[in-house]
Amino acid sequence: MSRYPSLMPTAVGPDGSEARQPKPSLADRVRNFALKPVDPDAPPRQQKGAYELSGEELVQEEKRANDKERAIGLLAGPVATLIAFFVVHEKVVDDPPAHLANGAVNKLHVALSTYSWLFLVLIVLSFGITGMALWRKRIPLGIFTALYGLSVFNLGYIGFGVPFVMVAAWYLVRAYRLHRNVKESAASEGPSTRTAPPPSSKRFTPPSSSQKRLPAGKPRRERGGG
Repeated sequence: MSRYPSLMPTAVGPDGSEARQPKPSLADRVRNFALKPVDPDAPPRQQKGAYELSGEELVQEEKRANDKERAIGLLAGPVATLIAFFVVHEKVVDDPPAHLANGAVNKLHVALSTYSWLFLVLIVLSFGITGMALWRKRIPLGIFTALYGLSVFNLGYIGFGVPFVMVAAWYLVRAYRLHRNVKESAASEGPSTRTAPPPSSKRFTPPSSSQKRLPAGKPRRERGGG
């Protein structure tokens, strides 16, 4: 018998013996690591994960990117612009000639206008990364970063594309977690935190003419003078 206890989770069977629980699969581990599902046995304060915020602070955190996310976007934008110059320059330099030695048209040749459009698309995406970082828009920032990374990745520059895809995934996962935390916070705080109905107006509204009661007529004796 080993002197060290087993680190595998155990469960007690019906006969009193300990039975090892099945080991989670690789897909379950990756999903739990990325999304961090809520532990139902944890207290409500611990279910918020790394964001120890509540109420209005959590809502504001969801709407705007924080300083760390903004700084990463402001760094990734200019780097993406430099990579766009480098990638397009390499593509133009390595482009085969338009005609072969025998005068035939080279099918591997790409027109210069195609590279111009490619450069324009990469520049727009890189400027979009910088702009969304300045405006603290988390989800658009993640989308622009993902599109830029996938574009560079499809051009064959995997080393440049993968970091942008990973950063984009980080932005989108953080947006998902914050949205989940806001919903859980609203559910845990109950209806007391909902927006109160507007107070009723205390301004006096005089009754309309149709609502005024007509005065009762005088008795006949009083009309005739007695």
